[in-house]
Amino acid sequence: MEIILFLLLLAAFSILWQKWELTKFEVTEYEVRSPKLTGRAEVVVISDLHGYSYGKGNERLIGKVREIAPQAILIPGDMIVSKYSDTYWDALETLRKLVEIAPVYYSYGNHESRLRDPDAASHPLFLQYLDGVRRAGVTLMETESRKIRLGEDQVMLSALELELAYYEKGRIAPLEEGYLEARLPMREKGLFQILLAHNPAYAEDYARWGADVAFCGHNHGGLIRIPGIGSLLSPQLTLFPKYDAGLSRIGESSIITSRGLGTHTYHIRIFNRAELLRVKLLPERPAP
Repeated sequence: MEIILFLLLLAAFSILWQKWELTKFEVTEYEVRSPKLTGRAEVVVISDLHGYSYGKGNERLIGKVREIAPQAILIPGDMIVSKYSDTYWDALETLRKLVEIAPVYYSYGNHESRLRDPDAASHPLFLQYLDGVRRAGVTLMETESRKIRLGEDQVMLSALELELAYYEKGRIAPLEEGYLEARLPMREKGLFQILLAHNPAYAEDYARWGADVAFCGHNHGGLIRIPGIGSLLSPQLTLFPKYDAGLSRIGESSIITSRGLGTHTYHIRIFNRAELLRVKLLPERPAP
């Protein structure tokens, strides 16, 4: 009887702790240096919000972004949960407030891509959502590149939207050879290259393509993180995802994967605090 009571108390504590944990986020800071940059700039990265709000009208998240005062806000997908249309309007409210702080560049994750299908039940509502996003002044990017100014520098910003086959549960399908080169224009020599690519499983491909820095999400930090080891399971149901969170250096490229800000389906975060990314883009340090 005592053991049963202990287990019930433990289960109740775990549920309450998780509910409390999911109300918090932290700011994770990174520096990326490049000889292609002449000045300093700062961006924030918001990934996998899934329509979640930290306080009324997302006041805590908006307040933190305003405090950072970035030159741009980059979103590598999944602002919504595809099957819950209420998250569309919560995300739209957040986007309307973000554009008042800095230019917002928003590329698609698998949840947005899923709703592009005209046969999807929520497709008409998704089109209304996209119309609202554009009217708010957000720059929506599919698979494309454009030059933008960050501080003193002009940089190239590219977005990659993967087909849904590359999000299949339980496996990571390899990208076909030359996938990025066939879909994105050639990089412009001398320009710092930023890539928004939702799925970090293809980090090596992003590096080979020529991203100076790629911003990813999707894995939610691996849901459950084991201290000293890393993540246990991705939302794609692959075990021990290699690019689960944090900064990975691949050759000359920096791949930064966000643990995300929201959840869907599996509302779990264990040793895996939600995060807003604050990234400083800096010139290469001069030689001593």
